[in-house]
Order: sequence, then structure tokens, then C-alpha cells
Amino acid sequence: MFQADRYHMTMGNFALSGYADLGEGVNLADVEATFYSAFRKLPFAPCVGHERLVEYLTHIGIDAPRIRFLKNDRAGLERVAELLENTRFEGIVRAVKPGTIMFPREPFADITGPFALAQLSEVKFEHAFDIPMTVASRALEMRLAAGDRWLTDFSLRRNGEVDRAVDVARYAYIGGFNDTSNMEAGFLLDQFPVGTMAHYLVQSFIGVQEIDSVTGRQKHFEQICFERWLDAHPNGTTLLLDTISVPLGIIHAIAAAKSSSIRRVAFKACRIDTKPLGDWSVYVQSILDANDFSDVKIITSGDHDKESISEVVRMHPKSYGFGVGTKILSEVENVAGVIFKECLIGGHPTLKCSSMSKATLPGKLQVWRYSDKDGYFIGDMITTDDFDFSCPWANAYASEPLLCDFWINGSAVPVPSMQKQREFVMRQLKRFRDLYNYPVYIGRGLKTAIEMLSGFMNKDENEYSNIAIPVGLKEPKEG
Repeated sequence: MFQADRYHMTMGNFALSGYADLGEGVNLADVEATFYSAFRKLPFAPCVGHERLVEYLTHIGIDAPRIRFLKNDRAGLERVAELLENTRFEGIVRAVKPGTIMFPREPFADITGPFALAQLSEVKFEHAFDIPMTVASRALEMRLAAGDRWLTDFSLRRNGEVDRAVDVARYAYIGGFNDTSNMEAGFLLDQFPVGTMAHYLVQSFIGVQEIDSVTGRQKHFEQICFERWLDAHPNGTTLLLDTISVPLGIIHAIAAAKSSSIRRVAFKACRIDTKPLGDWSVYVQSILDANDFSDVKIITSGDHDKESISEVVRMHPKSYGFGVGTKILSEVENVAGVIFKECLIGGHPTLKCSSMSKATLPGKLQVWRYSDKDGYFIGDMITTDDFDFSCPWANAYASEPLLCDFWINGSAVPVPSMQKQREFVMRQLKRFRDLYNYPVYIGRGLKTAIEMLSGFMNKDENEYSNIAIPVGLKEPKEG
């Protein structure tokens, strides 16, 4: 399978041609280059997806039919086809520890190797990290909003395919979720899936009739459904309240639970899937309390995101948990926006400087995380060398580099289990005072390098008298 765009193939083919001579017989294809990855569009994200990167880098080659496809390409991609046919990538990859909470523009991984091969890894890095970090970031934001309340992944039906849904369950768990309703994810990730009844179960009982032995009157079909469900799950279960309406649902749930001692024991929780979730939670809690059912937990679902979870917590502090589906991945305003940019070529720092919003960083990069004497993280600094003594925090007590060797000559450092990664995320969480306002600085040396290199790249003393520019034409300003 191709994990590359056409321009990667074209650039690799060009680099292998005689036209890519950089002087003194040096061919671009063989020049050592470094590309780094960062993300742009989230406030913070646990860096996850390392095991995907290992899989992608392990299978850098392509099969014979695709080799023939490249060789028969109308633009002539024979050189890059031969490279992929006979090469195994043995460069160096550095990355932060799996689960490390990172911030926008911070390099979290880089790759160093011959230009022709290293640049072919762009999509591998983006595919490895983009969705995992998006999911883990959303999950962590919801964990912050929920506090110690329960979070369950309900997203299977919204994720398009089972493999994608399993990945969502995995990275949501690492980011702070407690469990999933996804059976395949439960099997593969060694979790016990959880879930409630569906609305259509209640609907299916619409024609069922039964006389109440106490009142002698016809029971409502929703109560009958609830009673049968409680009978089938004597060790404990959850009733879904809003197939008809929340007021009727809670009345029928309590009536069903009161109809026998076994059913009362089985009624452990109720789920509300109708907005406004905070208001309905308060309403249901009042009825539960008035009927001596205060032990019954309330779970809400229905397009939950961090804001709606915060609202329910604010209005109903006794809320137990949340089921989250569409807002983990299928309906999000931004994905992580992972980038892959060249920062070194042949030992020379390089960068993209056409706009402030998409400017990149030059050189061999490192991220230093500083902490105070109490162990709290106080800020990060991005540098180009082993260390930068221009620390901006007077109360800094210790620092640690985040990027370290991950893949060397075809062998990767073992990736911790998802349980270990989740534990690591939760440990870090206790050391951040405010994730949304955490400072990240560019070191003095790196800042100087950016200014000097940008100035050099923009300097052009040629007059270009043969190129006409309309009088009065203004350059657009960056939006």
C-alpha cells in the first residue's frame, strides 16, 4: 500500500536524478536530512501513536504490482521505484515518550536519514499521530471537565469502520476515559465493554399488555419493558429513561424497581440522552431522592463535549458519568493538524518562513520541560542545541529533555502498553497547574537562528529587470 503522495514520489525521483546536484558532486538523494513533526490545531495533546509509526516504518517497501505501476508512470518514476524495491530504511527517529503531554508547535518526533527516503516518511508520521493525538486530546479535555466522574466511549457507530473505532477506544482510554461500549475494542484491548439498553427495546414492547397485581390496572408498556430488563440483569443494570419522555421514564423506572426486592437491587443506574442534560439530571435526581432511590447513579449522553460535561457537573455535582460518542472524533472542529517539516539538510539549518502561522523551526531541535521545587511543571523551552541557559523562569528547579532516540537502524524502543501510557498521562496531569495556559518559549539561541536564517533566505539583491510587476500592486497581508 502506498503511504505517500504523488509529490513524495516525484521529489524522490528528482533527488535521485542528475538534476539534483548540490555542488561538488553531492547528490540530494544521499544528503542527510532531518524532518520534525509537531501539531498546530489543539491546545494540548498526549503524544500517542508510536506503535503505528513502528508499523509504518517497518513496511517502507511496496509490492511488485505497485513497483510496476511506478515504473510505468507517465512521468517516469523508475528511479524511486528501484529505490523502494531494494531499500530498507535504517535512519534514526527520535520521539517523546508515549503519552507525553505536548503543546502546539513543539517538536514531538523527528527523522534523520538520506533525503530521498526520509521525505517519503511524511504521511507515515502524519497518519501515525494525527488521529491518535486528536482523540487523546479530546479525551483529556473531557477528563479535565469531568473530574473523577466516569467516562465511557460510545463512538463505535460513528467511526466508519471497526479498526478505526478500536483505535478511538484505545486512545480515548489513554487520554483519560474509563472504558468503552465497543465489543471488538474490549476484546483486543483486554477491557470489559459496558453499555445500556437501546431506545428501540422500549419501542418493541409497545403492544405488550400486563395487569398490575396490586392496582388491578393495565401497566404501561415501558414499565413492563423495564421490569423484564431488571429481571434479566439481577446483579445490576442501567435503565434508559427517554424513549417516550424523561418524566414518564423515571416514573416507570421507579415503579418497575418497586415492584419487587430483586428488581430494586438490580436498578443501579439510569441514563438520560435528552437535552438539556444538566436540567434533566437535576430533575431526575429530585425524583430519585424523593422516593429513596438516592443510590441510583445518573449517566448522561447525547453529543457530549467538554463544555456540555462541564455544564452537567456545574448543575448536578452528584452526576456519576458520561457516555461520549460523536465528539471524540467524528464531529470535531479540529484534528491535531500534525505537520512534517524539514529542519536540517546536509548539516545546514533550514525553515519555512512565508507566513507567521505556518513558520517552521530550524536545526536539530529539543524540548526542555522545566519544573519547580514542588515538582510542578512551569513551562517548556524549544532549543536547537543540547541546552540553552537563557531560562525564563526564576523558580526553575529542574529540567528534562523530552526528545530521545526511538528508532535506530531498523529497531524501535518498545512501546508501553495502553495502561502504562494512561497511567503516565494521569501522573503528568497532576503536575500541570493549568494546561490551557501553559507557557512554551523559543530559546534565545533558536530565536536568533530563526531571525538570521529568515533574513538570509529573504535576501536577494538581483534586480530582475525583465520581470514586470504592475504599478500599485500591493502584497496581501496575512490573515
